[in-house]
Amino acid sequence: MIRSMTGFGRASAKIGTWDVAIEIRSVNSRFLELSVRGPRGMERLEDMGRQAIQERIPRGRLTLTISLGNGTTQTSQPRLNASALDAYREIIREAGDRLDIQEDLGLPQILALPEVIHYEPDPDDVATLEKGFGKLLDQALDQLDTMREREGELLKTALSEHLEALAGYLGQIEVVDEERLPELARRLRRKVQDLETESELSVDEQRLEQEIVFWSDRLDIREELVRLDAHIAHFRGLMDQPEDAGKRLNFLLQEMNREANTIGSKAYSTAISHAIVDVKNEIERLREQVQNIQ
Repeated sequence: MIRSMTGFGRASAKIGTWDVAIEIRSVNSRFLELSVRGPRGMERLEDMGRQAIQERIPRGRLTLTISLGNGTTQTSQPRLNASALDAYREIIREAGDRLDIQEDLGLPQILALPEVIHYEPDPDDVATLEKGFGKLLDQALDQLDTMREREGELLKTALSEHLEALAGYLGQIEVVDEERLPELARRLRRKVQDLETESELSVDEQRLEQEIVFWSDRLDIREELVRLDAHIAHFRGLMDQPEDAGKRLNFLLQEMNREANTIGSKAYSTAISHAIVDVKNEIERLREQVQNIQ
């Protein structure tokens, strides 16, 4: 079953004293590109999120957002940031020396400076949060997978329609090709006959037949048509495989485009050339859709 790389998953719950919300957004990418946004000081949760996503999702550009409400809890305790306090004291002393001002800030003013006082959650509360976070993260990933599978079904429908159109154009080429080489041989013989009449030259019939066989072999497109039919069948099979198929489908389309180019270069037929344009357009439409398949 193919999956789209586009999806969204969300889960929220109260874990201990924390109001936790997790959002995961995914779009297409050739590789796994992961961006994690979480509250400062909760790097452990970000690491848990990265590991869980890497274990379940091989490709895509994903953004994981972790929200913990207002960032504090009822069990958070104020702590003095000694390094920030020392830095402010040095700045105040240096500024006083430069301006020749000896007035000192009062203690309430110092404590009100940014980062002098910060809040640290209770370790037991953090342990409870980490324990429940993994379960909530799985819920968000399950919702993301459900949406990606649903989008994958829509992609499969669109791809099947393009494959049907592609097979139809190849059928048109096969019909034209039935008479193409005999007609090319007849045209070549007529030209040789006209040349003999105009120039009174004599052409070796055996040599002429050898040349016709040689060029017929060079211009034969039956192998390319057979390979294209096989590629279409393989493509359909990959869409029903349980494993991720995006990269293999993309490679298969490159092979299909190569066969189409070869047919176009051998065609020497206006009808086939026109049909090949349609074939390549369908392959391009398939390629655009495949870019979003995991």
